[in-house]
Parts: sequence; structure tokens; C-alpha cells
Amino acid sequence: MLSSWCGLGALKRGTFAANAMPVVLSVIFVAAAFFPHSAQASIPNRIFRAEIHPKQGYTRIILRLKENPQFSIVSLPGNRLRLTLQDTDGPFFRKYRRYSDTSIGGLVFSRRGADLLVTFQAASGTGWRDASIDGTCAIALDVGKKFSPEPPRLFAAGREKIWNGVGKLVRDFDPPLKIDIPFLPTDRQILKNILNDTDQLAFIAAEAALYKGYLTEAEDSFTQFASRQSAVRPLALYRLGETWYKLQKYPQALAAFREAEKIWPAFLGFNPSVTFYYGDSIARSGDLAGARVLLARLIAQLADKKFAPTLLVRLADILTRQGHDPEALAIYRTVADNFPDNKARQMARMRLADRDFLGATPWNYRRLSDLYLDISSQSGDVDMREEALFKHILLLSIHGGASDALQQLVLFQRRFPRGVYVTVCRTIREVLVAQAYQENNWDKDAPGLIRFVEEQQDYLAACMDDPNFLPHVVKAYDEAARPIELIKFMTTLLDHQWAAASAPYLYEEIASDADLLGDSVLAEKSLRTFLRKFPNHPRARLMLERLGGIYFVGGKYQEVRDTLLWLLNKKEHAQKSESYYFLGRSLWEQKGFGQAIKAMDLYIATAGPEAKDAHHLPDAYYVSASARLASGDRKGALRMLDAGIKLPDSGRKEEFLYKAGKINALEGKKQIARSYYEQVVMKGKDEDWKRLAQQAIESLGPGPAKQ
Repeated sequence: MLSSWCGLGALKRGTFAANAMPVVLSVIFVAAAFFPHSAQASIPNRIFRAEIHPKQGYTRIILRLKENPQFSIVSLPGNRLRLTLQDTDGPFFRKYRRYSDTSIGGLVFSRRGADLLVTFQAASGTGWRDASIDGTCAIALDVGKKFSPEPPRLFAAGREKIWNGVGKLVRDFDPPLKIDIPFLPTDRQILKNILNDTDQLAFIAAEAALYKGYLTEAEDSFTQFASRQSAVRPLALYRLGETWYKLQKYPQALAAFREAEKIWPAFLGFNPSVTFYYGDSIARSGDLAGARVLLARLIAQLADKKFAPTLLVRLADILTRQGHDPEALAIYRTVADNFPDNKARQMARMRLADRDFLGATPWNYRRLSDLYLDISSQSGDVDMREEALFKHILLLSIHGGASDALQQLVLFQRRFPRGVYVTVCRTIREVLVAQAYQENNWDKDAPGLIRFVEEQQDYLAACMDDPNFLPHVVKAYDEAARPIELIKFMTTLLDHQWAAASAPYLYEEIASDADLLGDSVLAEKSLRTFLRKFPNHPRARLMLERLGGIYFVGGKYQEVRDTLLWLLNKKEHAQKSESYYFLGRSLWEQKGFGQAIKAMDLYIATAGPEAKDAHHLPDAYYVSASARLASGDRKGALRMLDAGIKLPDSGRKEEFLYKAGKINALEGKKQIARSYYEQVVMKGKDEDWKRLAQQAIESLGPGPAKQ
């Protein structure tokens, strides 16, 4: 009776098709009989030779004819090909019927009217090409996998990562079902007969936790009761199986149900919800036949209840997995057409829509997408609303515009922040974010790009694969003059594992912007983290130099020495010439005169033209001269001072002249010393140095008499 009821709707809908098909076929056959060929059939062609030549990776079939042939090639079900030679006669070459190789097998020659047909099997995944040459009165057909056409793209370009998981998601994803069968708590009288007062309260509390969805609490309690060898054990096993089912622990649930059934099989007769969970656990274990029997019996028992159609849809799901598509389709259509106010109608509509999901393309997906949206809006069940709306958005994500799909997906995530599709939505959103970034022109919209990356900052994993992404974002923040926001954004990225490959770049940029803002603490911290995590990175040496510069500005001369002293080693060289200056000045401050001289000489030798007017270069000459003087090398000191005097616009010429005069005075070269002092007095602009130089001249005594 059940199967008859399920198939009734389908039988009525299929009546026209069943009756019309023979008529349609008859019309086709009659037309073929009365109009077998055109007027050109009066002079038939003739085939006189057939050849088969296996090649490397394909097989060539050659048919030689009397005249230039007219032919066509079509694909038939079952990986077969048919070659039709129009108005052609000839032998059937029966010796090729048993031919077989890796590409083809079983060439069958036959006649249909005035045409000669050549039908043969092609290996799975093969294609063909027409290799015939005009004017040769022959057909050459190559068959092999190398000629297999590429499958049509069933999704928008760039959505492969989404599409690859769709089949499993739509066909196989099967979360626990929430049925409308009411939860029946255990009769208190039964509990009184088998439990003491304390245990009664504990068991009632466990059932309450199960009903409210506190599954971990229920699992702990029922496990304790099920471990006892007492009268409550079968009841506890049934409840434990129900709990495990809802926790998606299906093998454990099935084991608990089966053990409980052995002890108390009658319980299933008056608790339909537990019976359903038992049957569905059987189905999920792979025993579809056993589940089908149990659910069919339950449906018959509850035929007059409003939740019977829901069970019927679940039965159709099992039939589908058993390969009984026509029966399952009949049930889905019957429920969808005849139960307008029942939850099962939307379930059945969704199952019917799911059958078309994988056949949707970028050109026809909207009808199916709208159907899912309609199911979601009409369903009163939260889980079904979520599932239907997700599939609506999934179709948009596969086939629609990236920006529109992304907007819809974000709204879905806000609506169902803890739903069953949380993980899947993350993957989809990452793909859509990357595509939306690529599809938009951000070059003239720096604020728009900043807003985009900040809104999607947790979903930029795919964007990070583009080597130009982060530099593009940094440029946008720079143009908008928002270094503080850039630091916050990049710090957030560092919290994500998928940004690990870009971490060196992020730490370096954070240090740069922190340095720009004068936040030396953050800059130092970022550089030190870079060096600790990536000591062998190609830019690690440069980061050491930058860290040394920060230490120098902070007056941390010992830290500068510890950080940059390696620059004085053989085969080492600074990428930033001022690093030599920072090291040399720090060494001078710490009385390391020999190393200070070496560092300053390296700086002077490597400083480019851009450093000629800088403060560092004149000071380098002065420190180098002072270090030499402190080491007893007065000639070297004078040489460095003379070079410093020649620097254009150094701002320290008077100081160099005075220092050179003082060294010459120490050497006893009073006349040379006097000449240096006089230059300060006569050409100097700084009154303090002029006064000191005048005093030094007076201390030298009277100068030589003028001639």
C-alpha cells in the first residue's frame, strides 16, 4: 500500500509521457520509411577496403571508397561512436567485429536504408578527430584519449576551489535530522520501579539536558547509567544512542541502540523518535536495506501523524542511496505536491533541487538559485532555512559575480554565525575575496581598498598568494596618510597562520611605519622579532642595520656595537652606508678608537654624493681625525681634517681649521698652526670659533716679522 501511494502521483504525471512515447517513435519510423533519402541517392558510393592501424596513444581507422564520401560522426550512449556513410554500399568486414585494442573495439558494419553504418566501442575518456584528406576518396578517423575534448567549464573562472567540494557537500553532507516527532520523557512510574529517589532525579535531569540540547551533559549522565548492570541499563542505552546520534557519533549510537534492543525490544514500539534515530543510524552505517525496513514500519505506524511525510522523505533518501531513483523521485514529487503546509514539502522540494545542482551552469543557475531562496523563505524550520539559503548563495558563489556573491555570503555568515556551514563559508569567502580584489580597479580608490581589506581581513588568505597584494595595500595606506591604521591592519594579519609566508614583509613594514611615527619601541620590537624568527632571511642583515640605527638614535651605543660590529669583518659590507657611521660614532663614544677609525673610513669610502651635505659625513671626518689623534696618529688626524675642510658647505669648517691648528701647535709647527687660526679669524662666520682662534694666535706669541 505504501509503495502504491508513493508512486501514484508519479504514475499520473507519467501517463502522458508513457502514452506519447510510442506515438513519437512511430512517427519517426514512419517518416524514415517514407522519406529514406534525398534525390542524390540515385548513384550510391561503394566501400571496398577497411584498415585499422594502432598508433602511439590512438588508433586510426581508414575506409577506402570508390568516390569522395559524404559522412557524419555521432557519439552514442555507452562510449560508442557511429560513422554514417551516406548513399554507400559495400561488404560488412565481419573480421573486425572482434577487433580490440586500448582505444577501440568491435567494428560493426550495417546498413540503414541506403546508408552504411560503422558502429564501434571507444575506450572511456577517448575522443576522435577527422584526419581525412580531401580528394583521396578515403575516410581517416583517429580515436584516442589525446583527442578527448576538454569538459565544459561548469563554473565561473577562478572558482575551482569552491567547485571541487560541491559534489561531496550537496550529495553526501548529511547532518543529524531534526524530526517533528515529539520527545517523550520516561514515565516517572517506570523510574520509580527501577531507581531510588536520587537516581530518579539524575535520570530526569539527563533527559532534560537531552531535550534542551545540552548533549555533552546528557552523554556523561547516560554513560554512567548505561555502565550499570541494572534494570535502567536498556533505557539508558536507548537515550545514550539518541544523544550520540545528535552528536554525530553514528557508529557509537548504532552500537548502543542494538545492545538496548537485545535487552528491551518492546521499547521501540512506543517511542517513535528513538525508533527513527535507530533507523537513521542504521542507514548511516551503510545498511540501507535494514534502515528501509525499520523506517517503512515506522511510517506505517505513524501514517496519520503530521510527521509521517518527513519520515517518507527520509525513506526516499535511503532509496536514492540504494539506486532506486525512480521510486525516490516519485516520493519526493508526491510529498512536494500533496503536503503544502508540512515541513516535509520543503524538504522534498530541496531534494528535487539538489538533483539539478551539479548540472547548473553560469547560464542557467538563476532559476535553481531562486528556488532555494524560495524554500528558505517559506520554511519554518531554522535548519532548513539555513541549508536552503546556503545552497542559494553557493550557486551564486560558483556561477555569479564575485562581488555580489561575497556580499550575500557576508550577510549569511552574520545571520548564521554558528551554523553547520561555518568552515565551508570560510573557504568560499576566501576565494570570493580574492576574486573581488582582482575584479576591481583600486589604483584610484585608495580609501575603497583600505575599507575592503579591513572588512575582509580574516579572509585574505587567497589574496596573499598574489605577490603584489601587500605592496598594493601599503601604497593605499601611504596615499591616504594612515600609518597608524596600517600598523593595526598588519598586526592583525600576523595573527593568521595563512600569513606566515608574508610575516617578514609585515614585520619590516610595521617597523618602518612605527619609525615614521617616532614609536621606536614598536620599531625595535618588530625588528627584533623579525631577526629572532627569520635569522637566515635574505633581508636579515638589512634588518640588523636598521635596528642598529634605532639604537643609535636612542643613544644605546653598546647595543649599536653589539648589533653592527659584524660589519667590520672580512667580506661583509653594509647595505646602508650610514650603518658604518652609527657603528663608528658608537665605538668612539666607548673609546674603541681603532675600530672607530675603521668604521668611519668605511663610511667615508662608501657614502654617496647624497651624503656630501649631510651631517654625518663631516662628523665622520671629525671623529676619524679625533680617533687617530687619540691613538697617537697626528699625521693621520691632520690628513682627515684637511679632507674635511674641503667639504662644501659642511657647516663645520671653522671647527676643522681650529682642530688642525691645534694639532700643528702640538707638533711645534707654530707657523702652520697660525695659518689655520688666521683662516678662522679672517674667513670664519662663527664668532665663538673666531674668538677661540684669536686667543690661540695670541698664545703662540708674536708672528714672523713682515718684510
